[in-house]
Amino acid sequence: MNQDKSYAIGIDLGGTKIIAAIVDQHGNILRQANAATQTEEAAAAVIGRIGDLVQNVLDDSGINISRIRGIGIATAGIIDTQRQMVIFASNLNWSDVPIGGILQERFGVAVQLINDANAAAVAEWAFGSARGTKDLIYVTVSTGVGAGIISGGRLITGVGDSAGEFGHISLDPEGPLCVCGNRGCLENYTSGLALASRAREQLLHGVTSSLLVDNGNDLSRITAREVGEAADRGDILSMTLMKEAGYYLGVGLTNLIHLFNPQVIVIGGGVMKNGHLLLAEAKNVIRERSISRMANQASIQLTTIGAEAGVLGAAGMYYPSEREMVEV
Repeated sequence: MNQDKSYAIGIDLGGTKIIAAIVDQHGNILRQANAATQTEEAAAAVIGRIGDLVQNVLDDSGINISRIRGIGIATAGIIDTQRQMVIFASNLNWSDVPIGGILQERFGVAVQLINDANAAAVAEWAFGSARGTKDLIYVTVSTGVGAGIISGGRLITGVGDSAGEFGHISLDPEGPLCVCGNRGCLENYTSGLALASRAREQLLHGVTSSLLVDNGNDLSRITAREVGEAADRGDILSMTLMKEAGYYLGVGLTNLIHLFNPQVIVIGGGVMKNGHLLLAEAKNVIRERSISRMANQASIQLTTIGAEAGVLGAAGMYYPSEREMVEV
């Protein structure tokens, strides 16, 4: 990689929206563009749209492709970083799509793929409040639960680029069956889907809550966002559910602390936008259950990077701490 090149391009490829941005070595976004993913179209059409977004930000910025270190792509699903392929992504309806090779052929620069949770970890590591930290875990609590792990200054990806499936550690071997095939997975207790499901279940059993009235007595309208907002307003059921989710998150985080001895744990994701009760309960559990020395070494904080985490992390593969390229 030519370190004299000044910029990198980050792409956040989601099921509904694509974001492309030019990012400098300080994490400043110089130009950004987005478009609907339109997953009903063939993969080739979507990749063509991604390429057009890249060209748009280059043209708008006046930056020549010769000054670009590389293109990073953050996406969910199963990826192969050696062949730069999306092996399977349910949100895109993709299987075995060689997106990296197609974009590399079009622009003539290196292309790397990265899991979206790993991208968020890299964003925090390269540009966020955890900049320069050699032992960092980013945990996302959203529709699902995942983690990006940096240990000893290296991003941990595993042999199949699937490391960090934090949502699928088992907290109860006799617990509910998860879609992954395991039982009692953390994701079944702490995710946004779990929060909404628990709220609807309690309401069906006659528990009193403002959630029902606030959503027009329509249970299908209740999501984790509604639960979090109701908790902030003092709704007892919602507060209880957020604390329950925080309890299980705390148990999971205790396992991560004991496994990886991190210096910083950064927590983000949609659920955490109204997650102060959840986080407080998680910290209580960590204090109660963790080896005290290891718990004291881990600073637990909310992310300071918002919706740009995907593009910043994807570009950040070319701007990591200590100025060494992230090996993924």
